[in-house]
Amino acid sequence: MGTNQVSYKNIERLNISGTEYNDLIVGNSGNDTLSTGNGGSDTIDGGEGDDVLSVNYNGSAAIATTYNATTNTGSIRSGTNQVNYKNIERLNILGTDYNDLIVGNSGNDTLSGGVGNNTLTGGAGNDEFVYNNDYYYSKNTDTITDFGGVGKGSNPSATVIASRDTLQFTSDGLTAQNLQLTPHGNNLEITFENLANSKVILQNFKLENLDNLPATSSQPAIGNILFYGQTSVTDSFDVFDANSTQTNLFNKKTVTFLNDLDNNITGFDNSNDVINGQGGNDIIDGLSGNDILRGGAGNDTLIGGSGNDSLIGGAGNNILDGDADDDVLNVSGSIGNNTLQAGVGNDRLSANASTGDNLLSGSDGNDSLDISGSYMKRYSYYLEDSRSTGNNTLLGGAGNDTLNATGSTGDNLLSGGDGNDSLNISGYYSYSSSFDYLEDSRSTGNNTLLGGVGNDTLSGRGSTGNNLLSGGEGNDYLDISGGEPTLSIVNNTLNGGAGDDTLDATNTKGNNLLSGGDGNDSFNLGIISSDGVPSDLATQTVNGGNGNDLLSMYCYYATKGITSTFNATTNTGSVTADTYLVNYNNVERLNIFGTDYNDLIVGSNGNDTLTGGKGNDSLIGGNGTDTFVFYNYNEGVDDLYDFNATNDLIQISAFYFAGGLSKGSLSANQFTIGTSATTIAQRFIYNDITGGLFFDQDGSAAGFSQIKFAQLSAGLSLTNNNFVVVG
Repeated sequence: MGTNQVSYKNIERLNISGTEYNDLIVGNSGNDTLSTGNGGSDTIDGGEGDDVLSVNYNGSAAIATTYNATTNTGSIRSGTNQVNYKNIERLNILGTDYNDLIVGNSGNDTLSGGVGNNTLTGGAGNDEFVYNNDYYYSKNTDTITDFGGVGKGSNPSATVIASRDTLQFTSDGLTAQNLQLTPHGNNLEITFENLANSKVILQNFKLENLDNLPATSSQPAIGNILFYGQTSVTDSFDVFDANSTQTNLFNKKTVTFLNDLDNNITGFDNSNDVINGQGGNDIIDGLSGNDILRGGAGNDTLIGGSGNDSLIGGAGNNILDGDADDDVLNVSGSIGNNTLQAGVGNDRLSANASTGDNLLSGSDGNDSLDISGSYMKRYSYYLEDSRSTGNNTLLGGAGNDTLNATGSTGDNLLSGGDGNDSLNISGYYSYSSSFDYLEDSRSTGNNTLLGGVGNDTLSGRGSTGNNLLSGGEGNDYLDISGGEPTLSIVNNTLNGGAGDDTLDATNTKGNNLLSGGDGNDSFNLGIISSDGVPSDLATQTVNGGNGNDLLSMYCYYATKGITSTFNATTNTGSVTADTYLVNYNNVERLNIFGTDYNDLIVGSNGNDTLTGGKGNDSLIGGNGTDTFVFYNYNEGVDDLYDFNATNDLIQISAFYFAGGLSKGSLSANQFTIGTSATTIAQRFIYNDITGGLFFDQDGSAAGFSQIKFAQLSAGLSLTNNNFVVVG
């Protein structure tokens, strides 16, 4: 007991908190408030009056409780902490971080499970069960074994009122709007949309027995659920009787739960209604207002009406019609074949992780249509698969739309319609053996992407299916490139259509067909990563179509030199690097970057840019004004077989060549014809007898000996104007 002591008299109520030691606490004849300490083995006797015992063991073991209603005695234990009590009318128990078993007494108790999978029994009286998800990452499920509902109708009996319990949600994200009530066998499961770790199970409890009722002239407000911030029961939600077939809601601007019948229900105009269909094949029309409509189980039709609505389909074959304004239509995780129609406005349509064949139609406005997903595995035991597996149709309609089928495994059709649209089936593959981690969001089906009118972006990067990408009218960007290590190994068809399009198939190992159509198109091909060399011959076929088209090919990581051909009469040619082959026709300009080996690069009839790179390369520009690119002076000696001093250019890098070069045209005093530099300003020396082209970094043999980096024909009228200096 220590040396601390108090003597009292004429005290009607006591408020005593125990210590961490073994306490003996006895109340008086009044209404006492008694608390255990955080430790010890305590004995507490409330005495006469309406007494409250509060228990908050923050221990290392779960709570276990017992209660004997006949003797009004009980015990509460958590590890070495224990209290034996009697003559207590109300309990206030806060659970631990473990799986607690908490039993109230015959009075009006307050029980909170804390973290873990807890089992709570209130006993007789009007009990309050408190739930929060402040411990979001570890919170699991509370099971209440004897929850007392308000019952059917608006005038519950005295017996119902006497045993009516309250479930109070005390966290910010747990609201009536995202409340979900799901019958499961004989139980009712209470969850919240988008909060996976929050669940309460009411055992042997029917949905229709759960309700909140406002005060009337004959009874006070009573109810079963309080939400965060509420201090008293309000008419926050309504529940239809199991046999009700009415066609209108009870109240405006409230949350309503229907039953398992086939309901045809209409909301209120100018009202933000929340209507939950539950089971049955329901038709729910929200009318005007910012409504939330959930179909639940069954084949449901949800009509948002005007306003910014949120429509959630659930299981079954559903029709979601957003109507006017900016709506959210969602059938993610659905197993049915759904139709999502957005209407006018900037809408978001989602069918992520669905398994059916869905139609998503955006109509007017800047819409987002999404069936994306991924497969993840971590630490051998954690698995998430949110990929859509059906054959889906996504129609953007007018406006600047975003259509996304990343990670889908079905054969999908994505059509942007009018506007500047983004169509995406790209994905990636990531694996780490050291961290036992795998994530795969690549699309595996054979997809069709149609851009339509407008400047569209169509992306199949990393996809493993045989896809068709068609840009339509406008200046479009079509991309099936493979980024290391997610190389595209399949056979794709890319049609640019009218407009100045860009078609990118770099790092692809399949046999692809690229057609530019009308307009000045750009084609990007080549091997740009260390594992980009195809194991078998991969043929890229390029048809530039009408216009002034450009083919760019980059072969940084090839293991053999380039060989190329060109037929000026038929305007056809080929470029080969390792097992990577490009056949092209109707292409007016080439931009070819060579390998680290000895390349043979042949230009076209137009204005080409040829870069030999490392090695002793042979470069043939052909007709037109051609540019021969040198990044450094020590990468080998390139033969420029048909260099024309009247039209052609030599491009050099000021950074890598150094020697005081500046971007722009080469100064006249930095160029000379002869065998060596004659002034310290001269950097480039052309020997018109041999055709050799040299670089001298300081214009003096004393410090830097000139190096030959190119071989031209002899006797050319070469000048400083044939050089252009870049950064």
